[in-house]
Amino acid sequence: GAPHAMTPVDADVRGTDGVMIRVRAYDARAESSRGARDASRCVVLAHANGFHGSVFAPLIAGLCAHGYACYALDFRGHGRSTSPVNGRLEWSALGEDCAAVVTALGLHGCHAFGHSCGGHALLMAEARRPGMFRSIYAFEPIFIVPQNALEAYDVSPGSPLMASTEYLVKSATRRRERFASVAEALSTYKSKPPMNALDSRALEAYVNDGGFVRDDENDNKGAQGGVKLACSVDTEVSIYRAGEGAADAFASLPRVACPVVIAKGTSFAPDDTSPIYSAVIAPALAAAVQRGKVIEFANLSHFGPMERPDDVAESVVDFISTARAAHSKL
Repeated sequence: GAPHAMTPVDADVRGTDGVMIRVRAYDARAESSRGARDASRCVVLAHANGFHGSVFAPLIAGLCAHGYACYALDFRGHGRSTSPVNGRLEWSALGEDCAAVVTALGLHGCHAFGHSCGGHALLMAEARRPGMFRSIYAFEPIFIVPQNALEAYDVSPGSPLMASTEYLVKSATRRRERFASVAEALSTYKSKPPMNALDSRALEAYVNDGGFVRDDENDNKGAQGGVKLACSVDTEVSIYRAGEGAADAFASLPRVACPVVIAKGTSFAPDDTSPIYSAVIAPALAAAVQRGKVIEFANLSHFGPMERPDDVAESVVDFISTARAAHSKL
């Protein structure tokens, strides 16, 4: 695997709705000696619901090894970012978080990598302000895809495909919020799915660098201390629910003109023949943008970027270098 990324430099960016967005900047060596950033060698990374930017540490190590500077943000209500003062967690607000980072750090024209709702947010930021990104690599971005764009599957409410997305909300509401220590959290996650499928570097970065905050409330046994999830169950569930209100987002994908990869894991659950919504919509998303293509990782799940970060990083580097070469010919 790639060497571990160097220690990032933290920056806080002011976003909409009073949020302070934490960004971890990795590898300033990719910036030119004049002190100006070459945006074509920079990558902004946006994580999935319930995670934070540090989960990409091993993937970022692979990008940095090829000379890219990486900027991993924590969405509002996640990791070391603050929560919106007005409680606004619409998916359009996640796009605003991405745009705020690009603007504040002078990264216009950089590349972007996003996972799940992070991929959605980056694509919508680009649709609203074309040219923000030179290319976007999105691993199973989530969109509400209309039936006419998805002939092979029934996406009506209550269909088996849509029932599979409800599972995400159910598992989030059952998520354990408090642990005696980060060490207890880590050993718990290493012992059961889905977290035990993650690369150990990604899992350790999630737990140790942003996944938890000190828990100042007493637990019901009256004991002090311990840790609790930085992204509360309420926040995670609210974001899943807000996704149901993002039905118009798909219609703006044709405004995305930069090269786009829609990457996907397996289309079917391992125990089962039931299709996985986030994977089967990939071809429809790639067709909706102007210059999209699908890349499949048949052995990975929806958590692919954290399961096999070295493989995903290699794919991202191949795509970005092709996009950079094409751009320089324009």
